[in-house]
Formats: sequence, C-alpha cells, structure tokens
Amino acid sequence: MLGLNSQNNLDGQRLNGYKIHLIVGKNFDDHAFVGFGLGNEVYQASKSTGPFKSRFSLLPFLADVRVPLRAHFLSGRLGVVGNAGYAPRVGNDLFKGALFHGGMNLIYPIGYNGPDVAFTLGYSYQQIVLPYEIKNLQQQSISLTIGLFIN
Repeated sequence: MLGLNSQNNLDGQRLNGYKIHLIVGKNFDDHAFVGFGLGNEVYQASKSTGPFKSRFSLLPFLADVRVPLRAHFLSGRLGVVGNAGYAPRVGNDLFKGALFHGGMNLIYPIGYNGPDVAFTLGYSYQQIVLPYEIKNLQQQSISLTIGLFIN
C-alpha cells in the first residue's frame, strides 16, 4: 500500500510525507482477509525550526483485516478495511507511536488468477511521540491509497 499524506500545522509547521506498508496474510474463503505486516513512514517539516529540524521516520508493525461486502460492484469487489499498528522507537531517527486506519476499498482484478489493484479511501489517526517535547503529534487524515492485492 502506498499513500501520500499532508496534515495541518503543528507549531507553525506542516508535515508532508509518504507511507509504504507491506502486509502478508491469509484468505479465509473470500469471507475475510487477515494479515500482519511492516511499514515505513517518512515525514519532513516545511521549515527547519521547532521540534522538526529534519525528516524523521516510523517503522510500524501492523495488523490488518479486510472484509468484502459485495462481490460484483463496478466490475470489482467492495469491502471494508481496518488496520492498527505500533511503531517502537529505534535509534534517533525512528520515532514511536500508534496508528489506526479504517475505510472502504474497491478491488479490481488485473487478470485471471492474477494480482488485483486495491483502491482504499479511508480515515487515519496517528500518534507520534516526539522526543524531548511536552506534547505529542496527533495527526488525522483522509487518504486515498493504491495497493497491489496478490491472491
């Protein structure tokens, strides 16, 4: 899953970045998909002052659940998706925090018995614990992500 993110100001700064999540899971007879994964999230501040002097990253461990709702919806499958994760602090560049993402996905088959393309429109909440700062960053975003769903 690859997504772009832009969020509101924090102390006069705007954080921009990207996320890449890799989820490996199990298909339960096309009734539910459950998986675990690892992500890489990179953010950079618009100014080099305040709590964000450079770019920083998170390395979250994720749990993912996907449940199909309709098998034939606009030539694809419509479903709901939810995932939650936690990123531990590793070194000086990897911050810690929790995250949650929920939304609707539309999965289109690319070919017969091949991979599918997944479009997900969702809401995300993320807490990033800032070292040496009194308050944590709590960002909320609405995102459109594109993923590759391999059966």
